[in-house]
Amino acid sequence: MLETIFTILLFISALVLIVLVLIQPDRSHGMSGSMGMGASNTVFGVSKDGGPLARATEFVAFIFIVSALLLYLVK
Repeated sequence: MLETIFTILLFISALVLIVLVLIQPDRSHGMSGSMGMGASNTVFGVSKDGGPLARATEFVAFIFIVSALLLYLVK
């Protein structure tokens, strides 16, 4: 029973995570943007807040990871 619940949760969170990542706006300028001026801020993870879409992505990624770990522990 728990295995089925975690499998469904994992599948749904994976689909939602894919959609959330695909609809986010592009924050980089390709490889040339990462090699230019100010690249140290983006390379080392210092960037401005992504807004509610980025927070939703982080939340769904957390749900995905937790459900995957719980599914592993249940099996």
